[in-house]
Amino acid sequence: MTKVIPQSDIYKYLYDEEYKGVRGFIAVDEHSKNLKTLYENYEGARLDYDGTMFKIDNGVNGVSTQIGIPDKFYGTIEYKENNPAKLIIPRWEANAENYPYTARGFTGSKNVVLPEFTYERGYVGNFQSGDILNIRDSNNGKVIQQFIYDEDLTEKWIIGVK
Repeated sequence: MTKVIPQSDIYKYLYDEEYKGVRGFIAVDEHSKNLKTLYENYEGARLDYDGTMFKIDNGVNGVSTQIGIPDKFYGTIEYKENNPAKLIIPRWEANAENYPYTARGFTGSKNVVLPEFTYERGYVGNFQSGDILNIRDSNNGKVIQQFIYDEDLTEKWIIGVK
């Protein structure tokens, strides 16, 4: 499974004990592997929802107000889901408040057909040894730094080999 995270959350996932796992919308790794750059992920996974922390340019993106410069990096968390019963295909009603959500089980992208999944409300898929957090260059998607989770260590995320 893969979770794309904004530049502003990378530090939180690495060092904040409240960020102990994956929650929210996710994708099957094989379905999203062709999305390389931040823009491709932004458009393909429809990360332009209201209040998004993903910044692809200056000013306003979609319905979200952006402040500052575009993100130079973004993160991907790659992990094995050991509790697939907690995954659901989101089917709650689509409306203007939750745009670009489609209620069809796929993102609303014009260019990519990407199945979307989420977890049952309140569930957090805790990190396990072997999970990977990649910091990627926003322009080309190349891994700049990789971290590997080790639940037996005091510092849970260790620098991995790219």
